Amino acid sequence: MKKVMRTRLAFFLAFVLLSTMLTGCGSSKNTTTGTQTATGTTEKANTETGAEAEPAPSGEMTEVGTPRNETLIVECQSPTDTPGQFNSYMQGTTMGFGIHQLMSAMMWEIDTVKGEQFGEVADGMPESNADFTEHTIKIRQGIKWSDGEDLTADDVVFTFNMIMTNPGITQNAYYNQVFKSVEKVDDYTVKIVTKESFPRLAQRFGVTIWGNDLRIVPEHIYSKQADVTQFKDSDPVVAGPYTVKAYDELGKWILYERREDWKNSTVGVVTGKEPQAKYVWFRNLGDDTTRQMSLINNEVDILCEVSPEMLEVMTAQNPNIACWYKDFPYATSDDPCSKGLAFSMGKGAPFDNKDFRWGVALAMNFDEISQNIFNGVGRASPFPILTNTSAGQELYVKPLLPWLKDFSLDLGDGTTVKPFDEGYADRMAEVLRGKGYDIPTDHDALIDMFGVGCWKYDPAAAEKLFIKAGLEKKDDGWYFNGKPFTFNMTYLADTEAQAGRGVQAAYDQLTKFGFKINLVSESSATWDTNGQTGNFDIAGYWPTGFITKDIYSQINGWDADLIVPMGEKGSGQGTRWKNDRATEIIHELAKLSPDDPKAYELGQEFFKISIEELPFIGFHSGVKFVPTNSTYWNNYPNSENPYNGPWWWWSCFKYITTEISPVK
Repeated sequence: MKKVMRTRLAFFLAFVLLSTMLTGCGSSKNTTTGTQTATGTTEKANTETGAEAEPAPSGEMTEVGTPRNETLIVECQSPTDTPGQFNSYMQGTTMGFGIHQLMSAMMWEIDTVKGEQFGEVADGMPESNADFTEHTIKIRQGIKWSDGEDLTADDVVFTFNMIMTNPGITQNAYYNQVFKSVEKVDDYTVKIVTKESFPRLAQRFGVTIWGNDLRIVPEHIYSKQADVTQFKDSDPVVAGPYTVKAYDELGKWILYERREDWKNSTVGVVTGKEPQAKYVWFRNLGDDTTRQMSLINNEVDILCEVSPEMLEVMTAQNPNIACWYKDFPYATSDDPCSKGLAFSMGKGAPFDNKDFRWGVALAMNFDEISQNIFNGVGRASPFPILTNTSAGQELYVKPLLPWLKDFSLDLGDGTTVKPFDEGYADRMAEVLRGKGYDIPTDHDALIDMFGVGCWKYDPAAAEKLFIKAGLEKKDDGWYFNGKPFTFNMTYLADTEAQAGRGVQAAYDQLTKFGFKINLVSESSATWDTNGQTGNFDIAGYWPTGFITKDIYSQINGWDADLIVPMGEKGSGQGTRWKNDRATEIIHELAKLSPDDPKAYELGQEFFKISIEELPFIGFHSGVKFVPTNSTYWNNYPNSENPYNGPWWWWSCFKYITTEISPVK
């Protein structure tokens, strides 16, 4: 399925090539710090080409002195504001810079194809008593820390209790809400007692999507720290298959080296397979022009996320570049984190008023927003909290379609409106056909590609909802409490293109509607802190998920009992949505087996409540154009070889490293 029109592409290619000739795309050579080896000694990494490394047969070397054909180069979307900080329990650590993908030790990991968890540090799933208050966990034997120490029950028990006794750790309040005690039975057995029935121990404290906030740390290192929340851990001792060899003091890259004793790492013990790359170099590449030329020129193997325009440029220039699908829509739409608009309800009115939030939804033309994000590519996911992945659409959305079609909003003047619009897929298909794309006509195929529908564009109804929420419309714009109403819309700078473009498109729509808005981009550290403390008005966060039928692990953070005062960081969601019935459902689900039919019924009820309240306005499910380059490495997961998802930024990436193979 090819696109016919190429004029714009030819112009853009010419611009990119000219920009490259003028600016170049080389990486800086920054000083690195010493790093700890498996034997506990320290070495100084040398960034001069060819230093301390045997040249590859081709003689090609990376800028950090490693053989190119032994180095898998992976993009990290943002530079880190905290270079040399590898402690996951210290605020500001950039976990997605390879830290949780290559080094962290999880209790349970996820098979993203089967949607099933498996034990990583744990040797299998928990064994619980009849009422799920006592849980016995066997620890996998044979895993060693990178300094040669055994990973045992001591490390697991220490990590749990470190979190529970340290208020400075974000998870502290939630862990104390759940756990009564965590104790060692023997060197490879842990007993956990929960304060109430808790049948979802593995789902909540193991990986189901991106990662998990429980990462086992070495007791013999962390127990010696006066304050673990201030311990940078610049020379980390790890259980994963890679250790830090060097890092850039400006925060632009981290070089990892495969452990010589990789067989004793988590991946080695779990799979028996060796990660194929001796080195994995996580890099932040800079602006979009530099990123795409780096992939075209074989200077990087994996990008995290690009726009469809960038993908067209790259595939036209290098036949070794590919995406999840070979043809349209190229991207996968099954990343479980939908992008859209989150509201800081802790700020009070009008953001905590559902009529205001619904007014925002109906004031925006989603057809135009979708085209402004990724030219219409992607499955509409308007629902809050639960993402419209293909699995989510089948398990929850389609069964609730009759309810969605009948659902109505009270406009406050004696009239109502039904906000659900099921015509989006047909409209978008026509738009894309008009642009030269070969779009299927089968209804089911269109629904899978574009989703079951979106929220209606209804400016008249939106105006009534805003007035109901206490706003007043005057000739010079909207007023609240007698004063001109101005608010901020924020997004993460220079990364997460889908989220950033969505906020910008929403800004255009709401500005046209008459609102005065400040559009602001933020660095990663500021963005993360503001999200947790509620220091935003409307922002492009993605507090959503869906990967398994049991939704507890996706929704437990919305428990209103976890809300902390504005300005503080807590264990719950930063939007501070407070709904008593939703909280009751979360508590009821916590006590039920995931296989109990009532759990699914409660999930459907939660879905309805969240739609009625609309604490988040979704645009699309996670649409990921995640290109790879097969010049040096191949056997990446894709639609034809889906042994995993293309989730380089998830903790399961370490299991993909055993499958990505060098080109012979």
